[in-house]
Amino acid sequence: MSAEDRLRYEINKCRNCEACKDLLNFSCVVFPEMFRTVDEERETGKKITTDQLRHLVELCNFCAACPCLDIRAAIMEAKTGYMDRYGLPFRIRAIEDVERIGKLGGAIPQLTNSLLRTPVARGLLENTVGIHRDRKMPGFPKENFPEWIKKRKKNIKTGTKEKKKVAYFAGCTARYFFPDVAKAVVEVFERNGIEVYYPEQQCCGMPSLLEGDRKLTLEFARFNVARLAEAVEEGYDIVCSCPSCGYMIKNVLKAGTFYYSSEYRNLEKTEDGFVKIPFDDVILYSWYGHGATMTVPHFLLEGMLRDEGYFSSINPEKRLMVAENTYDLGEYLRKLHMGGELDTRLGSLSVRMVYYPPCHLREQRIGRPYHYLMSLIPGISVEAISGDYCCGNAGIMGFKKEFHHLSIRIGSPLIAKIKSMNPEMLATDCLSCRMQFNQLTSFKVLHPIQIIKESYNQYREVSEKEAV
Repeated sequence: MSAEDRLRYEINKCRNCEACKDLLNFSCVVFPEMFRTVDEERETGKKITTDQLRHLVELCNFCAACPCLDIRAAIMEAKTGYMDRYGLPFRIRAIEDVERIGKLGGAIPQLTNSLLRTPVARGLLENTVGIHRDRKMPGFPKENFPEWIKKRKKNIKTGTKEKKKVAYFAGCTARYFFPDVAKAVVEVFERNGIEVYYPEQQCCGMPSLLEGDRKLTLEFARFNVARLAEAVEEGYDIVCSCPSCGYMIKNVLKAGTFYYSSEYRNLEKTEDGFVKIPFDDVILYSWYGHGATMTVPHFLLEGMLRDEGYFSSINPEKRLMVAENTYDLGEYLRKLHMGGELDTRLGSLSVRMVYYPPCHLREQRIGRPYHYLMSLIPGISVEAISGDYCCGNAGIMGFKKEFHHLSIRIGSPLIAKIKSMNPEMLATDCLSCRMQFNQLTSFKVLHPIQIIKESYNQYREVSEKEAV
C-alpha cells in the first residue's frame, strides 16, 4: 500500500468514527480541514485529490494531540512520500537543519543580529528561504553552549560507578540560541552532585521528520543512537531539557512496528515462548492507553509481523536501549526528589508565575514534573495551564510565511488564557513555545530549570550573607 493510499484508508476510518470532529477543533487545524474535505467529497461525489491530501498533511505540526496513533503515522508517512515524489524545496532545506543555522549565524553573532534587525534583511529572508518578515528571530548569543562546555574542560567521562551520572541531550535551540538554559541544566545537576557528560550530538530529527525529509532524519537518528547507546552502556542516564527532543528519542524513535523486530523478540522472549508488546503499537492502544502491554506468542510475530517502521534501518536493540533510558529533565529531577536525593535547599523567590506544559511533554504522559518542582520553591506562586492548548509555533513551521498567520491563530486561545491569568512571569520547557510567547506577549519567559537554578543561587547568597 502506498503512503497516499494508507492516508486515504485512515481518513476513511476517521470518516466513520468522527470522535475527534469536535474534540480537536480547539487547537488542531488538520482535523477540521480533513472533515471539511470529507464532507465535500460526500456532497459532490468527487474523490479527494492528491493536491488536497498534500495540503492536508502540510498543515500537521505533529503536536501529537490526536488520540489515534494510526492517523498520525499515516500523515507523517504521506509527508515523506510526497517529498520523495516531488523533492524538498530549497526553502525547507535551508531552515530544517537548526544546528546548521545556529553554527552559521553564530559564527559572527553581533553582525548577524544587527543584520536580522534590518527590514532589508527580513525581506530578503522572506523572499529566499520563506521566513515571514514579521516573525521575531531569536538572537545569536556571543557564546553558544558547545563553546561554553568546551571552555570548562570538565566534559570528561570518569567511569565512576559510585554516583549518578547523566548524558545531557541539549537540543539545537538550547545549544545555539538559548545557551543559558543548557548551562542551568549543568549547574543544577552539579549542585546535586551528579556527573554531567555532554556527548557528541546532532539535531534530534524532529524538524526534518516534520518536513518529510527521511534521509536527513535517519542521518541524525543514526548518529545520535550510536553515541547515546554507548553512553547508556557506560552507565549514563540520558536526560533531555527539550520536550520535543525527549518525545522524539523516547517515543517516536521506537514507534511503529519496532517491537516486531527479530532483535526485540529475541531480547524479550520468555521461557514459555511469549513476547510483551506495548499497546502503543497495536489498535488496542485506543482502549487501554499508554504503558499497557499485551502478551503475544513468539511464533506469531515470527511468521506474520515485521519491523517496517520509519527507523527500522537503525539497530532496534540500540533504539530500545536509548529510548528506555531517556528521561525528560523535569521527570528526572522529580524522581530524585521523590527518592530523597534532590537538594531542596532552595531560596525564596517572590514571583507570581504561570507555567505552560507543552504538547510534546503532555504526550510523554509523565504529568507536570516542573509544576511539582517549582512548587517546592519558597515564596513562589505557580499556576499550571490545563487543557490541550497549543502555542502554534511548531518548531520551524511558525517561521514560514505561509504558516505564520495560522500559527498565531492556533496559539490565540492559549495567549488569551495566559493574559487572563495576568502573571508576572511565564515558564515553559519548550523553547519553540518560548519564541511564540516572545512573539505574542510582553511577559518575561524562562525555562523552569532557570527558575530552579535562580532559587539555588538565592539560597547560596543568603547563606553567605548570614555566615559573614
